[in-house]
Amino acid sequence: MLVGEVERMTRITVRRVLNIAAIAVVIALVFSLLGWAMMPQWSTRPYSDHIAVSSPDPAIAPAHADIPHEGRYRTRETKLSIEVDDGVTLPAILREPIDAPGSRPACLFIHGSGTSGAEDFGDIANAMASAGIVTLVPAKRNDNYTVLHRDYQRFAREYSSSLDVLRSTAGVDPAKTGIYAESEGTWISTILASKRQDIAFAVLTSAPVFKGREQMAMAVSAYMHEAGAPAPVVKDTAKLMSLNYAPFDLAYADFDADHYLRSLTMPLLVNYGASDTAMPIEQGAQRIIDAARSAGNENVTVRYFVGNHQMRAGKGLFTLNLPLAQGYTQALENWVNGIAAGAQADGWATPQIAGVHPHQQFAAPQQTKSGIIGSLGVLAGIMIAGPVLMLIAVILGIAMDIVDWLRMRGALGRRVPGRNMPAGWNQPYRRDAGTHVDDDGNRHRRRNAIVVDGNRLYTLRDWRAMHANPVLAWRAMPRSVAGPIAGLGVAIMVITVLLYGYMGAVGVAAVYVMPHPRLFGIGWRVLQALTVVLVLLFAVVAERLWRHRADIMGARCAAGIIMVVAALATCTTLAFWGLFSL
Repeated sequence: MLVGEVERMTRITVRRVLNIAAIAVVIALVFSLLGWAMMPQWSTRPYSDHIAVSSPDPAIAPAHADIPHEGRYRTRETKLSIEVDDGVTLPAILREPIDAPGSRPACLFIHGSGTSGAEDFGDIANAMASAGIVTLVPAKRNDNYTVLHRDYQRFAREYSSSLDVLRSTAGVDPAKTGIYAESEGTWISTILASKRQDIAFAVLTSAPVFKGREQMAMAVSAYMHEAGAPAPVVKDTAKLMSLNYAPFDLAYADFDADHYLRSLTMPLLVNYGASDTAMPIEQGAQRIIDAARSAGNENVTVRYFVGNHQMRAGKGLFTLNLPLAQGYTQALENWVNGIAAGAQADGWATPQIAGVHPHQQFAAPQQTKSGIIGSLGVLAGIMIAGPVLMLIAVILGIAMDIVDWLRMRGALGRRVPGRNMPAGWNQPYRRDAGTHVDDDGNRHRRRNAIVVDGNRLYTLRDWRAMHANPVLAWRAMPRSVAGPIAGLGVAIMVITVLLYGYMGAVGVAAVYVMPHPRLFGIGWRVLQALTVVLVLLFAVVAERLWRHRADIMGARCAAGIIMVVAALATCTTLAFWGLFSL
């Protein structure tokens, strides 16, 4: 008899284990396929079409012109106020060479995303002024300029007002007045050039060239690679560039850089720092050369310096007080003065492309079509849904425990509500003698019976045993269900915190150039292991909720279902980030 019972229990246990394993396999396969479907059908690839550099020396010299060099003139600064749209006035600083003869060339500075004040570019602008070039640095309006919203058309109009002020300044030759733009400012400069035909030259430094999301896909991949992130992380983060940012007003991610490149008909100087991983330092230069050539402009000079994105002598994006790259200002001044002296495409004694040898790691993709998740808003909702639903399920379970505790002590009245209760069992305790046969065929003494959750009847001893479960939120469930559900909730919270913490750490390491490849590799494997644990717990909960579906009713049943939905949302998030991929 005992042997038969053991065999029966063994068969039941094996069947349950196999059911759980089958459910886990199905969950893993479903989310693996979902992760593949969410992957956009493009990727950032290593860049191989490297540019040919003719000389390691970035110096620039016109072939037949005697031009002033840096330090030839003392300089003076004048603070101005420039009126732009809507009657707004912006501060600006004008720097001029003292006692420079004749009408002078002039240069307007256009800010990138990291600068906005009139005091910015001071070292570059003053160095150029000392070589006989009048410079004007206006402030950039920061109102309505955020991480999410940037109006490049408005900026172009405002810088156009500043250009008019510079052209009308005494001692400036309007026919020799051009622009200097850095980074994001080069997009503004191309819009400005498309609206005005009187720009004598353009200096484009650290130019993104491509559309916002194309350039950012390349930059994110390069940043992550530099930080030592595993290959799946490098690949997966590029997915973010394929999403629709419209709900967050990130329309500038789709700024049509191609449309405005055709406006570059004036002489161009293109500068990149060889340590700049944020920009397409080779692909961008080649694209500018091709766009200018298609517009009939052959006067394009390209220079590479030992410097970062800000053309400073270092690699970090936000390291303060770094000196400018060696020879940078001298090259700027010689090129501007050479253009002012009439240098054409063949009027240079130095090569068209020169400087330190660049090495662009990733190519900017030509298209960024998304997978089945095409909106950043949808992704954000899914990522938030997992932990939020888990908390709702726990709160609901705790609330039901409190209700049961109050019922036990009669705080909610002596009558226990419920539909279809057997006649005579409408009080928490019956003290009548005799027995009662419940729905399962078990006989109970009336005086020990209690009504719990509708028409289910339990002895007081059984009811207390059910409430002895140490997991507070699920004490009124069978222990075989309560434990896995609580474990699933803990797993959801732990893996969510670790995933977002991991991605944040990789992002910080990428921005500040602090590579930790070993640490990030271990972290990724830990996340993969936790994903396996989450799937197993998910399978256990699904199997036991189904097996005990008749014993879990009302709010507790709803709490269990909510926890399952939380697990589904969390698994979808993990699938998006590639944690179900092999």
